[in-house]
Amino acid sequence: MDLRLPEPETSGFADVAGVQIAWESFGQGESAVLVVPTWNFVDSRVSAFLVPALSRSFRVVTFDPRGAGRSDRPPTGYRFDDHLADAVAVLQAAGVARASLVTGSMGANTAALLAARLPDQVERLVLIAPAINVGPAAPPEDDNDDKFWIERVSYEGWQRWSAPYWRQNWPGFARWFLETAFNEPGSEALIDAILRIALEADPEILIQQHREMHRGRDFLAAPALLGTISSPTLVLHGALDHSVSLDVANAVATAIPGAALAVAAAGGHRPDIRSPELINPLLVDFLRGQQLTARPGIEIRQPQRLGRARVH
Repeated sequence: MDLRLPEPETSGFADVAGVQIAWESFGQGESAVLVVPTWNFVDSRVSAFLVPALSRSFRVVTFDPRGAGRSDRPPTGYRFDDHLADAVAVLQAAGVARASLVTGSMGANTAALLAARLPDQVERLVLIAPAINVGPAAPPEDDNDDKFWIERVSYEGWQRWSAPYWRQNWPGFARWFLETAFNEPGSEALIDAILRIALEADPEILIQQHREMHRGRDFLAAPALLGTISSPTLVLHGALDHSVSLDVANAVATAIPGAALAVAAAGGHRPDIRSPELINPLLVDFLRGQQLTARPGIEIRQPQRLGRARVH
């Protein structure tokens, strides 16, 4: 398996204070969709299963996050506000005044900030496996970052989320992370394909990003603004996600006024990538403004408050 995007209709680079952000545009639909990148661990090629399906109905714009793919890799500047500025610059460079946003995992923070701060530019919002710090399972406010920097004799499980381990064994971390994210049976070929992209990443850039986001308390920004989002929103989550708890997705959907929650019963962290044949029709319906209904493998739930939601 080789992940490739189709040939774009147009492409270019958006300049953000001298940093060049590579973007591409697919399809000719009147409505636009911006695919907001997830973690800089990968680039826009992970949208290879999404773009063909959406571009039949919409104009779809993708871009490589700073620090990955064809975009520049500056030594600093990896906070959510930087990624937000990149997304706005890409829309402007592509000539898009208003777009729906589709994103997953950590990219949900950037998309939520964009929807909250610039609502006139956001039509609809799709958050897949949102890694947003909200809900009963959210870390306490005084949670420290020491464990990320500790050098250990051996690393097990999430101890691998560690600067020393990334420096010692980046391929080992990348494979473990992808096997955790795509834990559905039969995911080996997909894992190998994404691993080839992940091995192009520079762990020092991701370490710098972690440092900047922690020092800037970046993960506190989006939770505080979820209640101000006015765009129709879909939160999509895999019931078998080992990376982000379903309780987090529920809390995100509860915090955003009127948000819908869809759960893929057999889905892992990114069911949109692992099972596009199941997820893409749901996304197209939502982005068209159609009423969402349950379908085989996907349940539409009413978000429920689970105890006292912690929103920092």
